[in-house]
Amino acid sequence: MSASKVSVIIPAYNNAEYLGETLQSVLDQTYTNLEVLVVNDASPDNVNEVVQRFSDPRVRYIVHERNQGLSAARNTGIRASTGDHIALLDGDDLFHPKKLELHVAFFDQHPEISVTYNSRFELNHSATTIRELWRPPRVVSLPDLVFGFPFSPSDMVVRREWMFRVNLFETRYVYVGEDMDINCRLAIAGCKFASVDRALNYRRYHTGRVYKDLRWCVDNTLAPLHLIFTDPRCPDQVRVRRDAAIANHYLLWSVIAFNQDATEIGREFCAEAVRLNPAILNGVPSQLLNTLITQSIADENIAHDQLFRRMARQLPVELALPDHMIDWAIARGDLQKATRAMMWNREEAGREHFKNAVAHSAQIDESFLQTLTAQLLDYENEFGAETTQARLHTICVELEKIGGRSPVRWLTGHYYVNQAFLNYHAGNFASVPAQVLRALINAPHHLKNRGVLAILFRSLVARTTRSGGIHN
Repeated sequence: MSASKVSVIIPAYNNAEYLGETLQSVLDQTYTNLEVLVVNDASPDNVNEVVQRFSDPRVRYIVHERNQGLSAARNTGIRASTGDHIALLDGDDLFHPKKLELHVAFFDQHPEISVTYNSRFELNHSATTIRELWRPPRVVSLPDLVFGFPFSPSDMVVRREWMFRVNLFETRYVYVGEDMDINCRLAIAGCKFASVDRALNYRRYHTGRVYKDLRWCVDNTLAPLHLIFTDPRCPDQVRVRRDAAIANHYLLWSVIAFNQDATEIGREFCAEAVRLNPAILNGVPSQLLNTLITQSIADENIAHDQLFRRMARQLPVELALPDHMIDWAIARGDLQKATRAMMWNREEAGREHFKNAVAHSAQIDESFLQTLTAQLLDYENEFGAETTQARLHTICVELEKIGGRSPVRWLTGHYYVNQAFLNYHAGNFASVPAQVLRALINAPHHLKNRGVLAILFRSLVARTTRSGGIHN
C-alpha cells in the first residue's frame, strides 16, 4: 500500500449537528496516513464544542473570523494541508471506512489519473436510511461535466498538484456552482478523471431546504459554463452542445422553483430550457416529465402526488400537462418509490407504495423496466449476485400483481442477459451459460440477438479449453 498522505478537508458552517459523525467517519478509515482539517467558517452554531471532543492528533482545526463561503473555507483547508491527495467532504456527509484506502490504491495503479470519484449512497431526507444508489460513469470528461453533476465534492479525491495547478476553488461561488467550476477547469486543463466504482460515501439530504435567491443560484450555475464554452481550449464537439447543456440546468432549477412555489421564476427558467433545447419535450416520458417525477419523489416525508400536482399546475400554459398525463406520472412515482424501498430493505413502505401504484392504475412499460434493470445491476456491483437476486424476486412478486407475468419475465430476462455480458467481459466465463439460459427462459426473443449467442458460444469454448477438453 502506498505511503501517500491524504488530507481531508471539511468546511463547517451550520452543520454542527452532523459534524461529529462526519469527522468520526474519517478517523475510522482503514487507511490511516491522513490528516483532517476542519475549517469553521464563522459558524453560528457549536462547531467549536464538537471539534473539541476529538483528541486524535490527526485532526486540525482552523477558524475564520468572518464568514467567507464554502469555496474560501475549502481553500483555507487545502492551503494548510500537507497531503499528497486532497479529499473533499461536506460537513454533513459520511465516508465509508474503505473510502481512502481504495482511492489511494487506485491512484497507485493509475498514475495517469488525477481525480478519482466513487458511487455514493443517497440517504433519505432527514434520515440515515438509504434511498438509492448513485453510480456515475466509470470515466467522465468535459462533455459529462458541462451537462450536469456526475459526482459531488464528497465523492472526490484529487492529486494535490492539480488543485494548485488550477488555483484552487473560485471564491465567488459561495455555495452554488463551485463544484462545476473547478471540475470543468480541471478537465479543460487536461486532468483525467476515473471512478473507483464502489459506493464509498453517504450523502445527506434535509427536508424543507429552501434556496433563497433562485436567480443568483442559476447565475452561479451557468457562470462556469459560459467561461468554459468561450475558452479557446474548449473542443468544438463540446462547444456545439452549449445550448443543450445550459438547458439541462435551466430545467433542473425550474423544477426546484416550482417545488418552492416560485411560479414566475420557474416558468421563466422552464421556457428558457425549452427554447434552448426543444428535445426535452420529446419521448414518453419526456425529460421534462422525468425531472418533475424525480423531484416529486425525492423526499419520502412529502406526499408526492400532492407535490407533483402542485408543480404541474405551475408549468407555463403552453406546456400544461393533460390530466391523464398527470395521473400517469403520479402512478409512475408510486412504482419508483415502491421498487427502491424494496431494494433498500424497507419492505413495508414498498408494499404500501405498490398499493398506491395499483390504486393509481400504474403502467409497467419498457422504460421503467430498463431503469429498474440498471438499478439492480448497480446494486449487484456493491452487494453481489445472491443478495440482488433475492431483491429481484421480492420486487417481481409485487410487479406481477400489477402487470402479470409479462413484465416480470421481461425484467428477469434482461437482468440475466446483462449479467451474462458483464461476467463475459470480466472473464468470468463459467457463469455465462447459466445466465444466458435463465435470460432465454424468461425472454426468448434474446435468441435473435447475435451478441447473446456469441458470448454463450465463446464462454463454452473458453470453459472447455480451460478444463483441458481441447488439445492442440
